[in-house]
Amino acid sequence: MAAPVVITPMRDPKSGRFDAQRMADFLGVRPAEIARYLGVHRSTVLRHPTGPKIQAKAAELEFLFAELWRLLGSAESARAWLKTPSPFFQGKTALELIGENQGEIVRAVIEDLREGIPL
Repeated sequence: MAAPVVITPMRDPKSGRFDAQRMADFLGVRPAEIARYLGVHRSTVLRHPTGPKIQAKAAELEFLFAELWRLLGSAESARAWLKTPSPFFQGKTALELIGENQGEIVRAVIEDLREGIPL
């Protein structure tokens, strides 16, 4: 089994808090997109990228990303999986579902992948 993956690029190196700007860069999305996925206004991402409003949703996103990275073998594959529309999500992306507070659906699909259940 692969060692746990630490996703430090998504965190502020000084405070250890999640940083929305760093998350956007690491995931390859625009600040407006990461704001939508984190459930905040774009100005929050720009003015307070490590603010308390983003921390819970950012933790969920980091957890899901780390699981995908471990399962798929690379950050690039994990990014692509999160950003690609899927029939499992009625044509939406996993990131869109996370932004719509439906991360549990994404988590369930990832758990199925981990358990080897064919999708």
